[in-house]
Amino acid sequence: MNSETPPKAAVKPENPLANLLLNVLLPVTVLSACSKHPGPDAPLYAIGPKWALVVAVLLPVGYFLWDYRERGKVNTFSIIGLISVLFSGGLGLLDLSAQAFAVKEASVPLILAGLLWWTGRGPKPLVRQLLMNPEMMDVGRVEEAISVHDARPAFDRLIRTSTWMLMGSMMLSAVLNYFLALYFLKGLAPGSPEFTEGIGKLSAWGWLVIGLPSAVLTVWAMFRLFRGLKQLTGLDTDDIMLPR
Repeated sequence: MNSETPPKAAVKPENPLANLLLNVLLPVTVLSACSKHPGPDAPLYAIGPKWALVVAVLLPVGYFLWDYRERGKVNTFSIIGLISVLFSGGLGLLDLSAQAFAVKEASVPLILAGLLWWTGRGPKPLVRQLLMNPEMMDVGRVEEAISVHDARPAFDRLIRTSTWMLMGSMMLSAVLNYFLALYFLKGLAPGSPEFTEGIGKLSAWGWLVIGLPSAVLTVWAMFRLFRGLKQLTGLDTDDIMLPR
């Protein structure tokens, strides 16, 4: 009788192109290009500001549901992006002001910074879950090596430093998001085609001006953590990373 536990099926890797296309590029394009009111002189893709917002919201919702069905795994970053798009679409459909959008744009990174700070006080920091991805890193082997080398205090300091780095990135994003929203939306009538186009421009420029620098800082924090793990544990890159 074979008592061995059958191996767990591997989780399908996420398609980064589909993620970027359906969560960012297509919603931004719909908001920017399709928000004009339909009419004789309007292009065929003009569906009006409210329907443009509805379509822009449905795209990431559909991707999230499809991705969950395909991979059977909830992606934290997909949830954050989904909430952000739903929040933007909801505010637009409610015809709220530019000030409300500015507060929304600032609130998302501030909430993330708060989560990083709060979980960083406990035994399971969020930054550790974000940077030590069990789909890429042999976390069990790393933990064992940390214990063998009695490097737990140094590892905890490394995690705290990474937490402060990402918190700083989120707080800077909050400030930039707030003023960027006011720049693109101030003086525009809520619910108008111009306001919806402004939301599209805000989303596009937000990824360029804020998203890319934040991504660079996150990659740097991950590189710093990875380098620190190698020094603390004595493991090589092949020992830390899972085979692909």
